[in-house]
Amino acid sequence: MNKEQGRAFETFVKAEGDSLLRIAVLMASDRQLAEDVVQRTLERLAARWERVGSPKAFCRRVLMNLLADDARAAARRPREQPFSPAYENPDPFAQDGLRAVELRPALLGALESLTPHQRAIVVLRYFDDRSDAEVSVALGVSVGTVKSTASRAVARLRAHPSLAGLFSPDDSSSLTRGILHAHH
Repeated sequence: MNKEQGRAFETFVKAEGDSLLRIAVLMASDRQLAEDVVQRTLERLAARWERVGSPKAFCRRVLMNLLADDARAAARRPREQPFSPAYENPDPFAQDGLRAVELRPALLGALESLTPHQRAIVVLRYFDDRSDAEVSVALGVSVGTVKSTASRAVARLRAHPSLAGLFSPDDSSSLTRGILHAHH
């Protein structure tokens, strides 16, 4: 990577790093793992910077693949619960205020109930505000798969017990906007 490419890479990391971390935290439900996955993603991007046409799409694809690999590896070994001090903020809801404090544990618990594929689609589609087409490209699936999987995943989130009672009946018709965009 030459000097100009290095500056372009640094600019990309500054512009997209927080977004990648938010996605990773939502996908992994573990800040330390998320930071590790983002670091590995950026290392792979740096190694291929000259050849990557769309760094954003490349990063999202690599991020999802690394998280899937880590999930498969974790399924083969006993799960440890890392210590997480109360003051540590997992970032996806950093600007939320009081409502986010209430929603964070419930939403992360509900997201954990989704399959990794469902979670990837929900996080990219609703938290990262990507279109169905962009999610399709990022995950290498059809637009129809994105739409149907997102629909089933949102229905599963609506029915999740940890989210019951957090929203008034008026909100239930806009659960996608209410819950899934609560981080904005």
